[in-house]
Amino acid sequence: MLESLSIHNLALIEDLQIDFSEGFNVLSGETGAGKSIILGALGLLLGETVESSVVRSGAEEATVSALFSIPKESEIYDFLKELQIEAEEETLLLRRVVKRGGRSFVYIQSQLMRKADLNQIATALFDIHGQHQHQSLLYNDNQRRVLDSYGNLDAQRNALTKQFRLVEELKREEENLEKSLAQIQREADYLQFVADELVKSDLKEGEDELLDDEIKLLSQYETISENLELAYTTLKGEGGLSSLAIALQAIQKASRGDSALIESYERLESLYVETQDLVETFRGRLSSITFSQERLDSLQGRQAQLQRLKKKYGPTLEMVIAYRDEVVGKLSQSEGDDEALQQLRDKIEVLEGELNVMGKKLSGERKKVALELQQVVAARLVHLGMPHVNFTISCEDKELSSNGADHIEFLFSANLGEPLRRLKEIISGGELSRVMLAIKSALAENDAIETLIFDEIDAGIGGAVAIAVGEQMGELARTRQIIVITHIATIASQANQHFVVEKIVSGGRTYTQLTPVEGEERVREIARMLSGDGEDESARLHAKALLGGGKV
Repeated sequence: MLESLSIHNLALIEDLQIDFSEGFNVLSGETGAGKSIILGALGLLLGETVESSVVRSGAEEATVSALFSIPKESEIYDFLKELQIEAEEETLLLRRVVKRGGRSFVYIQSQLMRKADLNQIATALFDIHGQHQHQSLLYNDNQRRVLDSYGNLDAQRNALTKQFRLVEELKREEENLEKSLAQIQREADYLQFVADELVKSDLKEGEDELLDDEIKLLSQYETISENLELAYTTLKGEGGLSSLAIALQAIQKASRGDSALIESYERLESLYVETQDLVETFRGRLSSITFSQERLDSLQGRQAQLQRLKKKYGPTLEMVIAYRDEVVGKLSQSEGDDEALQQLRDKIEVLEGELNVMGKKLSGERKKVALELQQVVAARLVHLGMPHVNFTISCEDKELSSNGADHIEFLFSANLGEPLRRLKEIISGGELSRVMLAIKSALAENDAIETLIFDEIDAGIGGAVAIAVGEQMGELARTRQIIVITHIATIASQANQHFVVEKIVSGGRTYTQLTPVEGEERVREIARMLSGDGEDESARLHAKALLGGGKV
């Protein structure tokens, strides 16, 4: 509910504070007094575009603030949570500041926000119904919400939305998996060739180094064997171990008489033992190495194969082996992904089947509710002075989305012979306001918007129709806060609170001011609205009658 509206330095308004009450509030006044300025101020809070010329002459900025009370069950708390905004004591303050240079700033609970955030919150708090003003019910999404709310279909639609989003999420997962598999499939032949080549090659880590050593040995076999044989025979022969043995015995005998030779003996003994070991090593090596041209050719062929693989798949054998394991892993994964993709597709098919059933059921319910709601609204429009009205709710099939498989459109024709038109194509502000009033009153118990503002509701009406409009306003005000700008006394007399908008001149400047009226002041204003003269006695008597048999 709109508790208060503060306007500073906006057009002819210098400083204005309006405290609204629950129920039915009405604003009246002479044409040109400034009622449109107040509507414009509310429009600023809906995020409407504004020119810097609206700033009052002599001021640097204009400010519009509105304080709303929000019931605990309101859905707006979810959006406030997303914006990290807290409603203090179940109240919310919206503020728009317009600078003379043209820039404007938006504040929600004194926190600087985007204009789009202001619009989303404000449209959930109040509606303005009048020509050239914001009307939430002109949009198909909101018309669908109205229909679902009237038919208590929200839970059914929410379940469908949840199922739809789940299917969409699984379809995105399916798409990503398909892309991955397609990429592998494009590479499949190449990967399979690589895998076959590398697996068949039976690579082993360090194999290339062992090959190099053995090839080097076989390539220089003659040189190695000849020199090894020479070293062996030299050490084994008379000039070798035999000579060392004779020398060792001689030094041993000499050391018995000369202790200084003991160390020489030990050194020579060590040399003899070492030479003897070398002889055995050379002999063993000579017997172990053999030359095979076939073996050399085989090793050189393997070496060439490894060199070719390293050139193709990696500069080192270790990198080639790693690439082999990666390719084999990809091919193995693709086989598992094929199975996973099929399982995913089967799941999507089942869920889509369920979703289509849910969509058809919701569509059927909407068509039933649409017939009921259009009859209720049409009956109210007849009561509001449109005897030949045709109000129809079209439910056309469309591609299934998160909100169902229906395109909802409210269609309207005021007179016989006129074609049905969409609500947004209605030119007459009075017609549009009465349509909105009929819809809102039909939805009073289900519509979440608590504050409804009507402008030009009295355009082109009078007499019994005006009385009916006033009565319908009063009925709607039992469950909603209603703010009406009107020139008709029979409508104004139904209000719980009455404000008079006036234009005054003071100190050489023009001001718009707003004053709450009651008692004799309200009788005078109702009389002025009836006859143009608030002091006319017959008009005053009529005014008192409208206000309840003189009880004002």
